[in-house]
Amino acid sequence: MDLQNGAIKDLWKDIYNTGDLQHCYNCSTCLAGCPASYGDPPLMVRNLARKVLLGLEEELFEDDTPWACVSCSRCEEMCPMDVKPFELILSVRMWQATNDETRVPPSIVDIYKRGYTQAAGANQELRDSLGLPELPVITKNPEQLKMFQEMLMKTPVVSANDYMFGG
Repeated sequence: MDLQNGAIKDLWKDIYNTGDLQHCYNCSTCLAGCPASYGDPPLMVRNLARKVLLGLEEELFEDDTPWACVSCSRCEEMCPMDVKPFELILSVRMWQATNDETRVPPSIVDIYKRGYTQAAGANQELRDSLGLPELPVITKNPEQLKMFQEMLMKTPVVSANDYMFGG
């Protein structure tokens, strides 16, 4: 754990200022509909929350699972405490990239090619049975995906590693 003046560093204040992460009581409800929670390795938002709250900076920095998020926002629908788990994931990604601009997330190729990392269309039958709308995914709009790829190609992490994104 990182210590500042003999106390645990308040990493959550540096990373997450969107909501009150301290309201997360680790119930795992955010994982109920998360397609990335079935990934390898699985995205466990509650584990990210704990790492942030406990100030486990090194462990959080080395964790690649935030990059597996498909941006479907199901965790936001599910969270009973309105912690905004998706915002936490985005904040962790930003914090990681800010602290190491040479970092190349392992899922960046999938993000570039498909716009997401996991099967974003999974569980649609369950959503239908519950009367929930279909989630908008970028692959249903090829023009939007192309614009997204062009935008990504302008970022240093993608343009410096463009050999990874060829046909």
